[in-house]
Amino acid sequence: MKECKKLITERRAITFFDSAKEISDDLIKEILETASLAPSAYNLQPWKVIVVKSKEKKKILKEIAFNQQKVEDAPAVFVIIANPKAALENIDRVLDSSIELGYMKQERKEASKERILSVWKDEEQAKRKAIRDSALFAMNIMIAARVYGLETHPMDGFDEGKLKEFLNIDEDMYIPMIIAIGYKDPGKELLPRAYRFKFDEFGEII
Repeated sequence: MKECKKLITERRAITFFDSAKEISDDLIKEILETASLAPSAYNLQPWKVIVVKSKEKKKILKEIAFNQQKVEDAPAVFVIIANPKAALENIDRVLDSSIELGYMKQERKEASKERILSVWKDEEQAKRKAIRDSALFAMNIMIAARVYGLETHPMDGFDEGKLKEFLNIDEDMYIPMIIAIGYKDPGKELLPRAYRFKFDEFGEII
């Protein structure tokens, strides 16, 4: 429990990365697969990720992200994509798995499928669910990164249209954020954490 709290409290949005230290593809995959245990409505997992690692592509991505230097310095940048088509694309695999694992009976599949798809047919609902669940996935990425001694910085400062064009992302997808990931520049020190609101300032128990 203490270790979990430590990982959460240590997470910071790092603006300076060690550009000399790389991250292996295997470690990136492990972090993302761990993060994919994030909750999602009906387990539809409405997220996709494009990992930008090449120096040439990071230079272009930096321009799209309004020339934020950390985009180029970080060894990798995760482009988080929220997929509003997830229900249609993933529903059969998800329900078949639920049947196989004993969560539901085969005879309930079609009724469950129809009920779930009826919600996701509403474009606004699909957008909201996809972005919400992708954000949960993104938060898991940042916590999982700390397990491996890595730092992250989530960003929404980028031109979404240009980013979609650059990475050939379908127009009907959403990009809630990109996340720079890497090791902190050892020659720089973090300032103390900025003020965070206390419970009494943002919550109530009724």
